[in-house]
Amino acid sequence: MFERIVQASEAYRQGADRMTGSLRMALKGCPECRTTQMIASPSLGICDDCGTNLVVVPNE
Repeated sequence: MFERIVQASEAYRQGADRMTGSLRMALKGCPECRTTQMIASPSLGICDDCGTNLVVVPNE
């Protein structure tokens, strides 16, 4: 886990001079309950509260 954090940090450092905006976390959410969560896995899953399939929340 620590090695991956170091790799991500190094990749960010190397690309910092080419970045023009800020990073935004990717969010998933329930269209029924309007809850949101950070996307942290390849599968979006289902809402814990109502069982609806989660969808990607567009950046606004």
